[in-house]
Amino acid sequence: MDIQLLFFAAVKDHFPDLKKIEVSEGDSIVHLREILTRKNPGSESILKVSRFAVNQSIVSDDFILKEGSVVAVLPPSSGG
Repeated sequence: MDIQLLFFAAVKDHFPDLKKIEVSEGDSIVHLREILTRKNPGSESILKVSRFAVNQSIVSDDFILKEGSVVAVLPPSSGG
C-alpha cells in the first residue's frame, strides 16, 4: 500500500526526491523508520530522534499505517 511522505528541515536533505513509499499492511512507524534507514543509511541518526505525524497528528512508534496516509517526518528543532 502507498503512503505519502513529507520531510522537513534536515531530514529533507536525506530524501530530496522521495514523495511516496510502499509499505506493507500492518506496518508501523517503527517499520517505516527502518525502511527509510535502509534507503539512506546516513539518515539513521536523524530518524532516531525525529517525530512522526500521520494526517497532521503526532503518533507513537507503534502506530499502524493505513493506505493513503500522509506521514510527516519531523526532526527536532530549536528556535524562538
